[in-house]
Amino acid sequence: MRALAFALVAVLTFAAAAGAAEEEFTPEFGALEGAELSHFLTRNFDAYKLPVGQFTRDEQPVNVIEGRIREFVYRAEDETSTLEAVRNYQRRFTELGYRTLFECAGDECGGFDFRFNAYLVEPPAMRFDLADFRYLAVEDEARERHASVIASRQGGRLFVQIIAVEGETAPERMTAAGEAPPPRVKPGQARLFALARRLTEQGHAPLDGVAFEAGSAKLTDDSAPVLTQAAELLRARPDLRFFVVGHTDNQGGFDGNLSLSRARAETVATRLAAEEGVQPGQLVPKGVGYLAPRASNATPEGRAENRRVELVLE
Repeated sequence: MRALAFALVAVLTFAAAAGAAEEEFTPEFGALEGAELSHFLTRNFDAYKLPVGQFTRDEQPVNVIEGRIREFVYRAEDETSTLEAVRNYQRRFTELGYRTLFECAGDECGGFDFRFNAYLVEPPAMRFDLADFRYLAVEDEARERHASVIASRQGGRLFVQIIAVEGETAPERMTAAGEAPPPRVKPGQARLFALARRLTEQGHAPLDGVAFEAGSAKLTDDSAPVLTQAAELLRARPDLRFFVVGHTDNQGGFDGNLSLSRARAETVATRLAAEEGVQPGQLVPKGVGYLAPRASNATPEGRAENRRVELVLE
C-alpha cells in the first residue's frame, strides 16, 4: 500500500509539473547523483519561516522571507548519509555565492520541537526520522535568495527536502484608486443586504416577496425563501425587537382589512418563530389595514404594492 501511495503522489506531482518550463523543477543547485524527484511545488508569492537557530525555551528563531518559493524533495535508494548529503549541498551553495546561516543535527537542532516548528512536506513524498536528520540554512544576501535543506534517512532511504526562496515584493494586484469590481453575492443575498440596510437607515423595511392568497392569511409558496433570509438577519440580533406589521389595499371595508392585515402579520410572525428559529419574544404582530399606503390605491399596480408585511424596529 505504501508503494502504491508513493507512486500515486509521484504521478500527480509530475503531472502537475509537466506543463512548467524545465528550469522550474531543475534548480540551479542541482541534486545528488542517483536521487529521484518525489515532490515539486512553486508558490509564486508567499512567506517562508526559515529556521536560523536552535529551538530553545519554547521559541524557534526564524527569518520570515517573502517571495517566490519552490519546494523540492528528492529520494535516494542508496546508503548516502545525511551528513554526506548536507555537506554536498553546502559545498554547492557556497560555490553559488551563498553563506551558511545555521546548521545542526538531531538534538542540536532542538529535536522534537524543532521538527514540529520547521516546515516539512507531507509524507509519503518526504519522510523524517528524529534519530537521523540534519538541517542547513543558507543565504545569498546580494541576490536576496535563501534556502533550507533537511536530510533524513528512514526505511533504508535518504530523503532530502530543499526550500528555495527568491525574495520579491508582492505583485501589484490592486485596481486603480477609486475603482473596484462589484461584490459577487449569492442568489437572494442582495435582498438580505437591502433589508438590513433599510432597517438600519430607516427603522423599517418591507418583506418584499412575501405574498398571500387573495383575501386570505395563507402564505404563498414563493414567500418561503424571503422569510428564511429575514430570519437569518433576526437570529443574528436576538437583542432587538420588531413589530411585524400587516398592510392591505383599500378594497373592501376598513374593519375587514384591519382584521386581515393583523392575521397576515400573525402568520408571518408564527412562521418565523416556529419554522425559522426566531425567538418569539422578538416579534410583535400588528395590523393597520390600509392606513399606511406606500402607493396610490387608484391603480392595480399601486394596490399590489400596498399589500405587504413590514418589519419595524421597536
